[in-house]
Amino acid sequence: MKRVLNYFLGFYALNNLVRGGIHAFAPDGGAHSIAGLDLSTNTQTILALFALMGFQQIAQGLFQAYILWRRRDLVRLMLTFQALETALGVYNLYFHRVMPVIVPGEIVNAILLVLLIAVLGASIIFKEPSTRPSI
Repeated sequence: MKRVLNYFLGFYALNNLVRGGIHAFAPDGGAHSIAGLDLSTNTQTILALFALMGFQQIAQGLFQAYILWRRRDLVRLMLTFQALETALGVYNLYFHRVMPVIVPGEIVNAILLVLLIAVLGASIIFKEPSTRPSI
């Protein structure tokens, strides 16, 4: 089960780095070219917010990569944090601040949230015995 968690966190690290790179460095942050958002008004605000989101995703992806590289004991905790963040993102996209068009993040994040919950649930159900000596 640990291997599945590691692969899943590796996927998320790569996912965050790629999506973050697009949001931070693409000329339109992916707002129009990918999500189809209208940039004719408040262009600078939208691009600034996309870049901010992108840099946050890059930082998170780097931190996730660090956990895989040096602190594998934190993998489950990081995936739990990712599940919370994804759940809040899905809530925002579907219920709180709904976008004027359907953006890729709506569908992708809903699917990823289900997968995250399934993987975390399985990791709890099929938890490997602790290697700590009993007292």
